[in-house]
Amino acid sequence: MSLPAEKKQSLTPSELSFIATSETVIEIVPNFSMGQIRLLSGIWGPFRPPSKSRVPLWLALDLKRRKRCSIVAPEWLTVDSLQERLKEETSNGRYADMPFRYLETAKAIIEVAGDDLDNAALIRSLLMDIRQARQTKSREGVIKMNDTGMAMTGISQLEINELRPFFVESFGVMRRLGGAHIPATLSQSQIPRSQFTLDEDGWDMS
Repeated sequence: MSLPAEKKQSLTPSELSFIATSETVIEIVPNFSMGQIRLLSGIWGPFRPPSKSRVPLWLALDLKRRKRCSIVAPEWLTVDSLQERLKEETSNGRYADMPFRYLETAKAIIEVAGDDLDNAALIRSLLMDIRQARQTKSREGVIKMNDTGMAMTGISQLEINELRPFFVESFGVMRRLGGAHIPATLSQSQIPRSQFTLDEDGWDMS
């Protein structure tokens, strides 16, 4: 079954999640002993509690589901760090320094290993506030767009994915008009609705 044209311009939520869990490496504290294991992504281990081990996120999540490890929160996924990032997001026009796939990574960890985080509910709330602040910057950045491009340094993979259909269409229109500047007032209704949610009712990515 083919996807609608507008969907082909962006990755699906499940694809974004797959990429994040495949490419992100985090630390775990295993509760089992094992030597090194060889996977397509590399050689991982050894696993010797209580020492920490670095593994791909997908493997950490699988071990956590099977109660074979605890996940060590990345340095940026703590209350103190996120409060600093939120302060930075709301105090200047630049995007705060966040991992390229911070939302997908945070979502996966909180869903599976929320008990390994210090105050997971507050962490999720801070992520929602950061996301909202960054979305506001994205709308403001569109106004500066011209036919040669635009600079949005620090934007994440998910944010790029959400804005890509709008950018593709807008750049096409401006090029057909010979580079004329079109004031781009991007309202909430014009932004493609994200299928990646962080609301209080759940973390649905379907």
